[in-house]
Amino acid sequence: MELIKENIYLIRNKKIFSSNTYLYKHKVNDECIIIDPGFDTELIDNNIQKNNLKPIAVVSTHGHFDHIASVNFFKNKYNIPFYLHESDFKISQNANFYLKVSQLNCKIETPIPDFLFKGELYNLNFKDINLEIYNFPGHSPGSCIIKIENNLFSGDIFYKNGLGMGSIPRENKEQLKSSILKIFNIFFDENLILPGHGASEYLGAIKCNNIELKQFLE
Repeated sequence: MELIKENIYLIRNKKIFSSNTYLYKHKVNDECIIIDPGFDTELIDNNIQKNNLKPIAVVSTHGHFDHIASVNFFKNKYNIPFYLHESDFKISQNANFYLKVSQLNCKIETPIPDFLFKGELYNLNFKDINLEIYNFPGHSPGSCIIKIENNLFSGDIFYKNGLGMGSIPRENKEQLKSSILKIFNIFFDENLILPGHGASEYLGAIKCNNIELKQFLE
C-alpha cells in the first residue's frame, strides 16, 4: 500500500487483473471511503485493518469488473452502501459475462448498488467528506470522476500515460474525446488525477506529457 497524501491510500491490485483501489480517509477520524475495490479483496481488507480504518461507503468510478470485484465483500462485512452511476448499472450486472469474454477464468459476486447517481453532476456528503460526482461518458456510459477536495479519482478515462482504450465492452471514442475536453475545461492543472491504473499525476502535467492523449484529441 502507498500513501499518496496524508489521507489517501493506494492499493495496487495484482490478482487476476491489475487495477488501483483507493482508500480516502477522513482527516480527523478513522472513517474511510473505498473507491474502486478490485480483485485483491484480502489485500485491501488487510490494509484497512492494519491502519484501523472504518469503511463507511464504497464508490465505483464505473461498472467494469476490475472496479467492482470486491464490492459485495465490503458491503457485507462492514454493512455499508455501494454507489454507482445509473448508466453503468447494466454493465456492472453483466460483469461475469465480460470476464468470460476477456478470457479471465474467474467470477465475481455481482453487487447491487444501494444508490445510483443520476445526471451529469451529483453531490454526495458523508459528514465532513464532500464528493462531487461528474459523469463523463466514453470509456463507459456511466464513467465518472469523483472529486474530493483537489483530488480527482478518474477511473479509466485517461492515465498519466495513455488512454483507457481497449476495454470490454468497447468505448465510444467520440463521447470519450468530448468528455476529456470537458474535463480540461472544468478542472484545474493543479488537480491531482488518481486513475484506475498506473501512477497519479497532476492534470497540467498529463496535458503536457501524455503523447497518446494529445494525439487522440487532435
